[in-house]
Amino acid sequence: MHDRLTDRVFRVAQGEWRLVRCAGCGAGRLDPRPSDDAIASLYAAYYTHEPPAPNLAPAAVAARAARALRNRYLNARLGYRLKPAWPGGAAAGRLLPPLAAIAERPVRGLPLQRRLLDVGAGNGQFVAEAAGAGWEAAGVDPDRSAVEAGRATGLDLTTETVFARAEREPSAYDAVTLSHVIEHVPDPVAVLGAVHALLRPGGRVWIATPNLSSTGHRRFGADWLHLDPPRHLVLFDAPALATALARAGFTRVQVLRPTPVAGPSFRISDAVRRGVPRANDVREASARIRLEGALADVRAQHDFSLAEELLVSARPRERA
Repeated sequence: MHDRLTDRVFRVAQGEWRLVRCAGCGAGRLDPRPSDDAIASLYAAYYTHEPPAPNLAPAAVAARAARALRNRYLNARLGYRLKPAWPGGAAAGRLLPPLAAIAERPVRGLPLQRRLLDVGAGNGQFVAEAAGAGWEAAGVDPDRSAVEAGRATGLDLTTETVFARAEREPSAYDAVTLSHVIEHVPDPVAVLGAVHALLRPGGRVWIATPNLSSTGHRRFGADWLHLDPPRHLVLFDAPALATALARAGFTRVQVLRPTPVAGPSFRISDAVRRGVPRANDVREASARIRLEGALADVRAQHDFSLAEELLVSARPRERA
């Protein structure tokens, strides 16, 4: 697919890589894969090393109103008990599906149950959000610096592997989430197999990951932000991810309505193309790039396969 890829986002790794497409499963795989000893250094400048931002009530009147409407929608749609909750939120979510997708993203579209595990939790930003929404939430992540930053705020985070957690707590969770994690692991099917073991019967896995079939990848090619060599080891489109989930024992795979994230992706991909150092920190973009990102988000609402990221949920297949 792509040759002579270099680290142009964080610029902490030396070397060149290529992304090759697997003829069997359709996933894109980085070649050569970084050694296990080198992987830790690839995250030396990663954004998860700061403590999670506190979940404070927004000060602006408009932001408070938006949160109260969102809370009403989540309470009605997914069984939360969030406050304040203003009338009208549930109706707005039903009438405007893109707004519903935005409203559901902070809880990852999950109906409120009891126990949740976030795999690849980093500093625990989502663990804090989920706990605040009513979950008994915990997280695992191999990055000790990120975990220590989150634990300092009282969050239930460990560096335990997903495999060790699955052995210690089989069938213990109602939901397991992986947000932009599966692309970082060398054997996604093995990780998904451990997730399957963690889930109770009827549980649910939720995954967000870059989409190889996205408008952004087609637009920027080797400059697309989400190639991110050498941190992203395996990339998927919807059929490839469904194949991986099926191999790990999942069924009822559903591609969910995407949230609009093409704007940041296009902005940073354009910075990568222009050779801007620390492209991930760029906050401005030309009017043309902003328009292209907005149009990409509109198209993705009509064709989920074009979204910048795949949002997918699945259920564990019943155990014999």
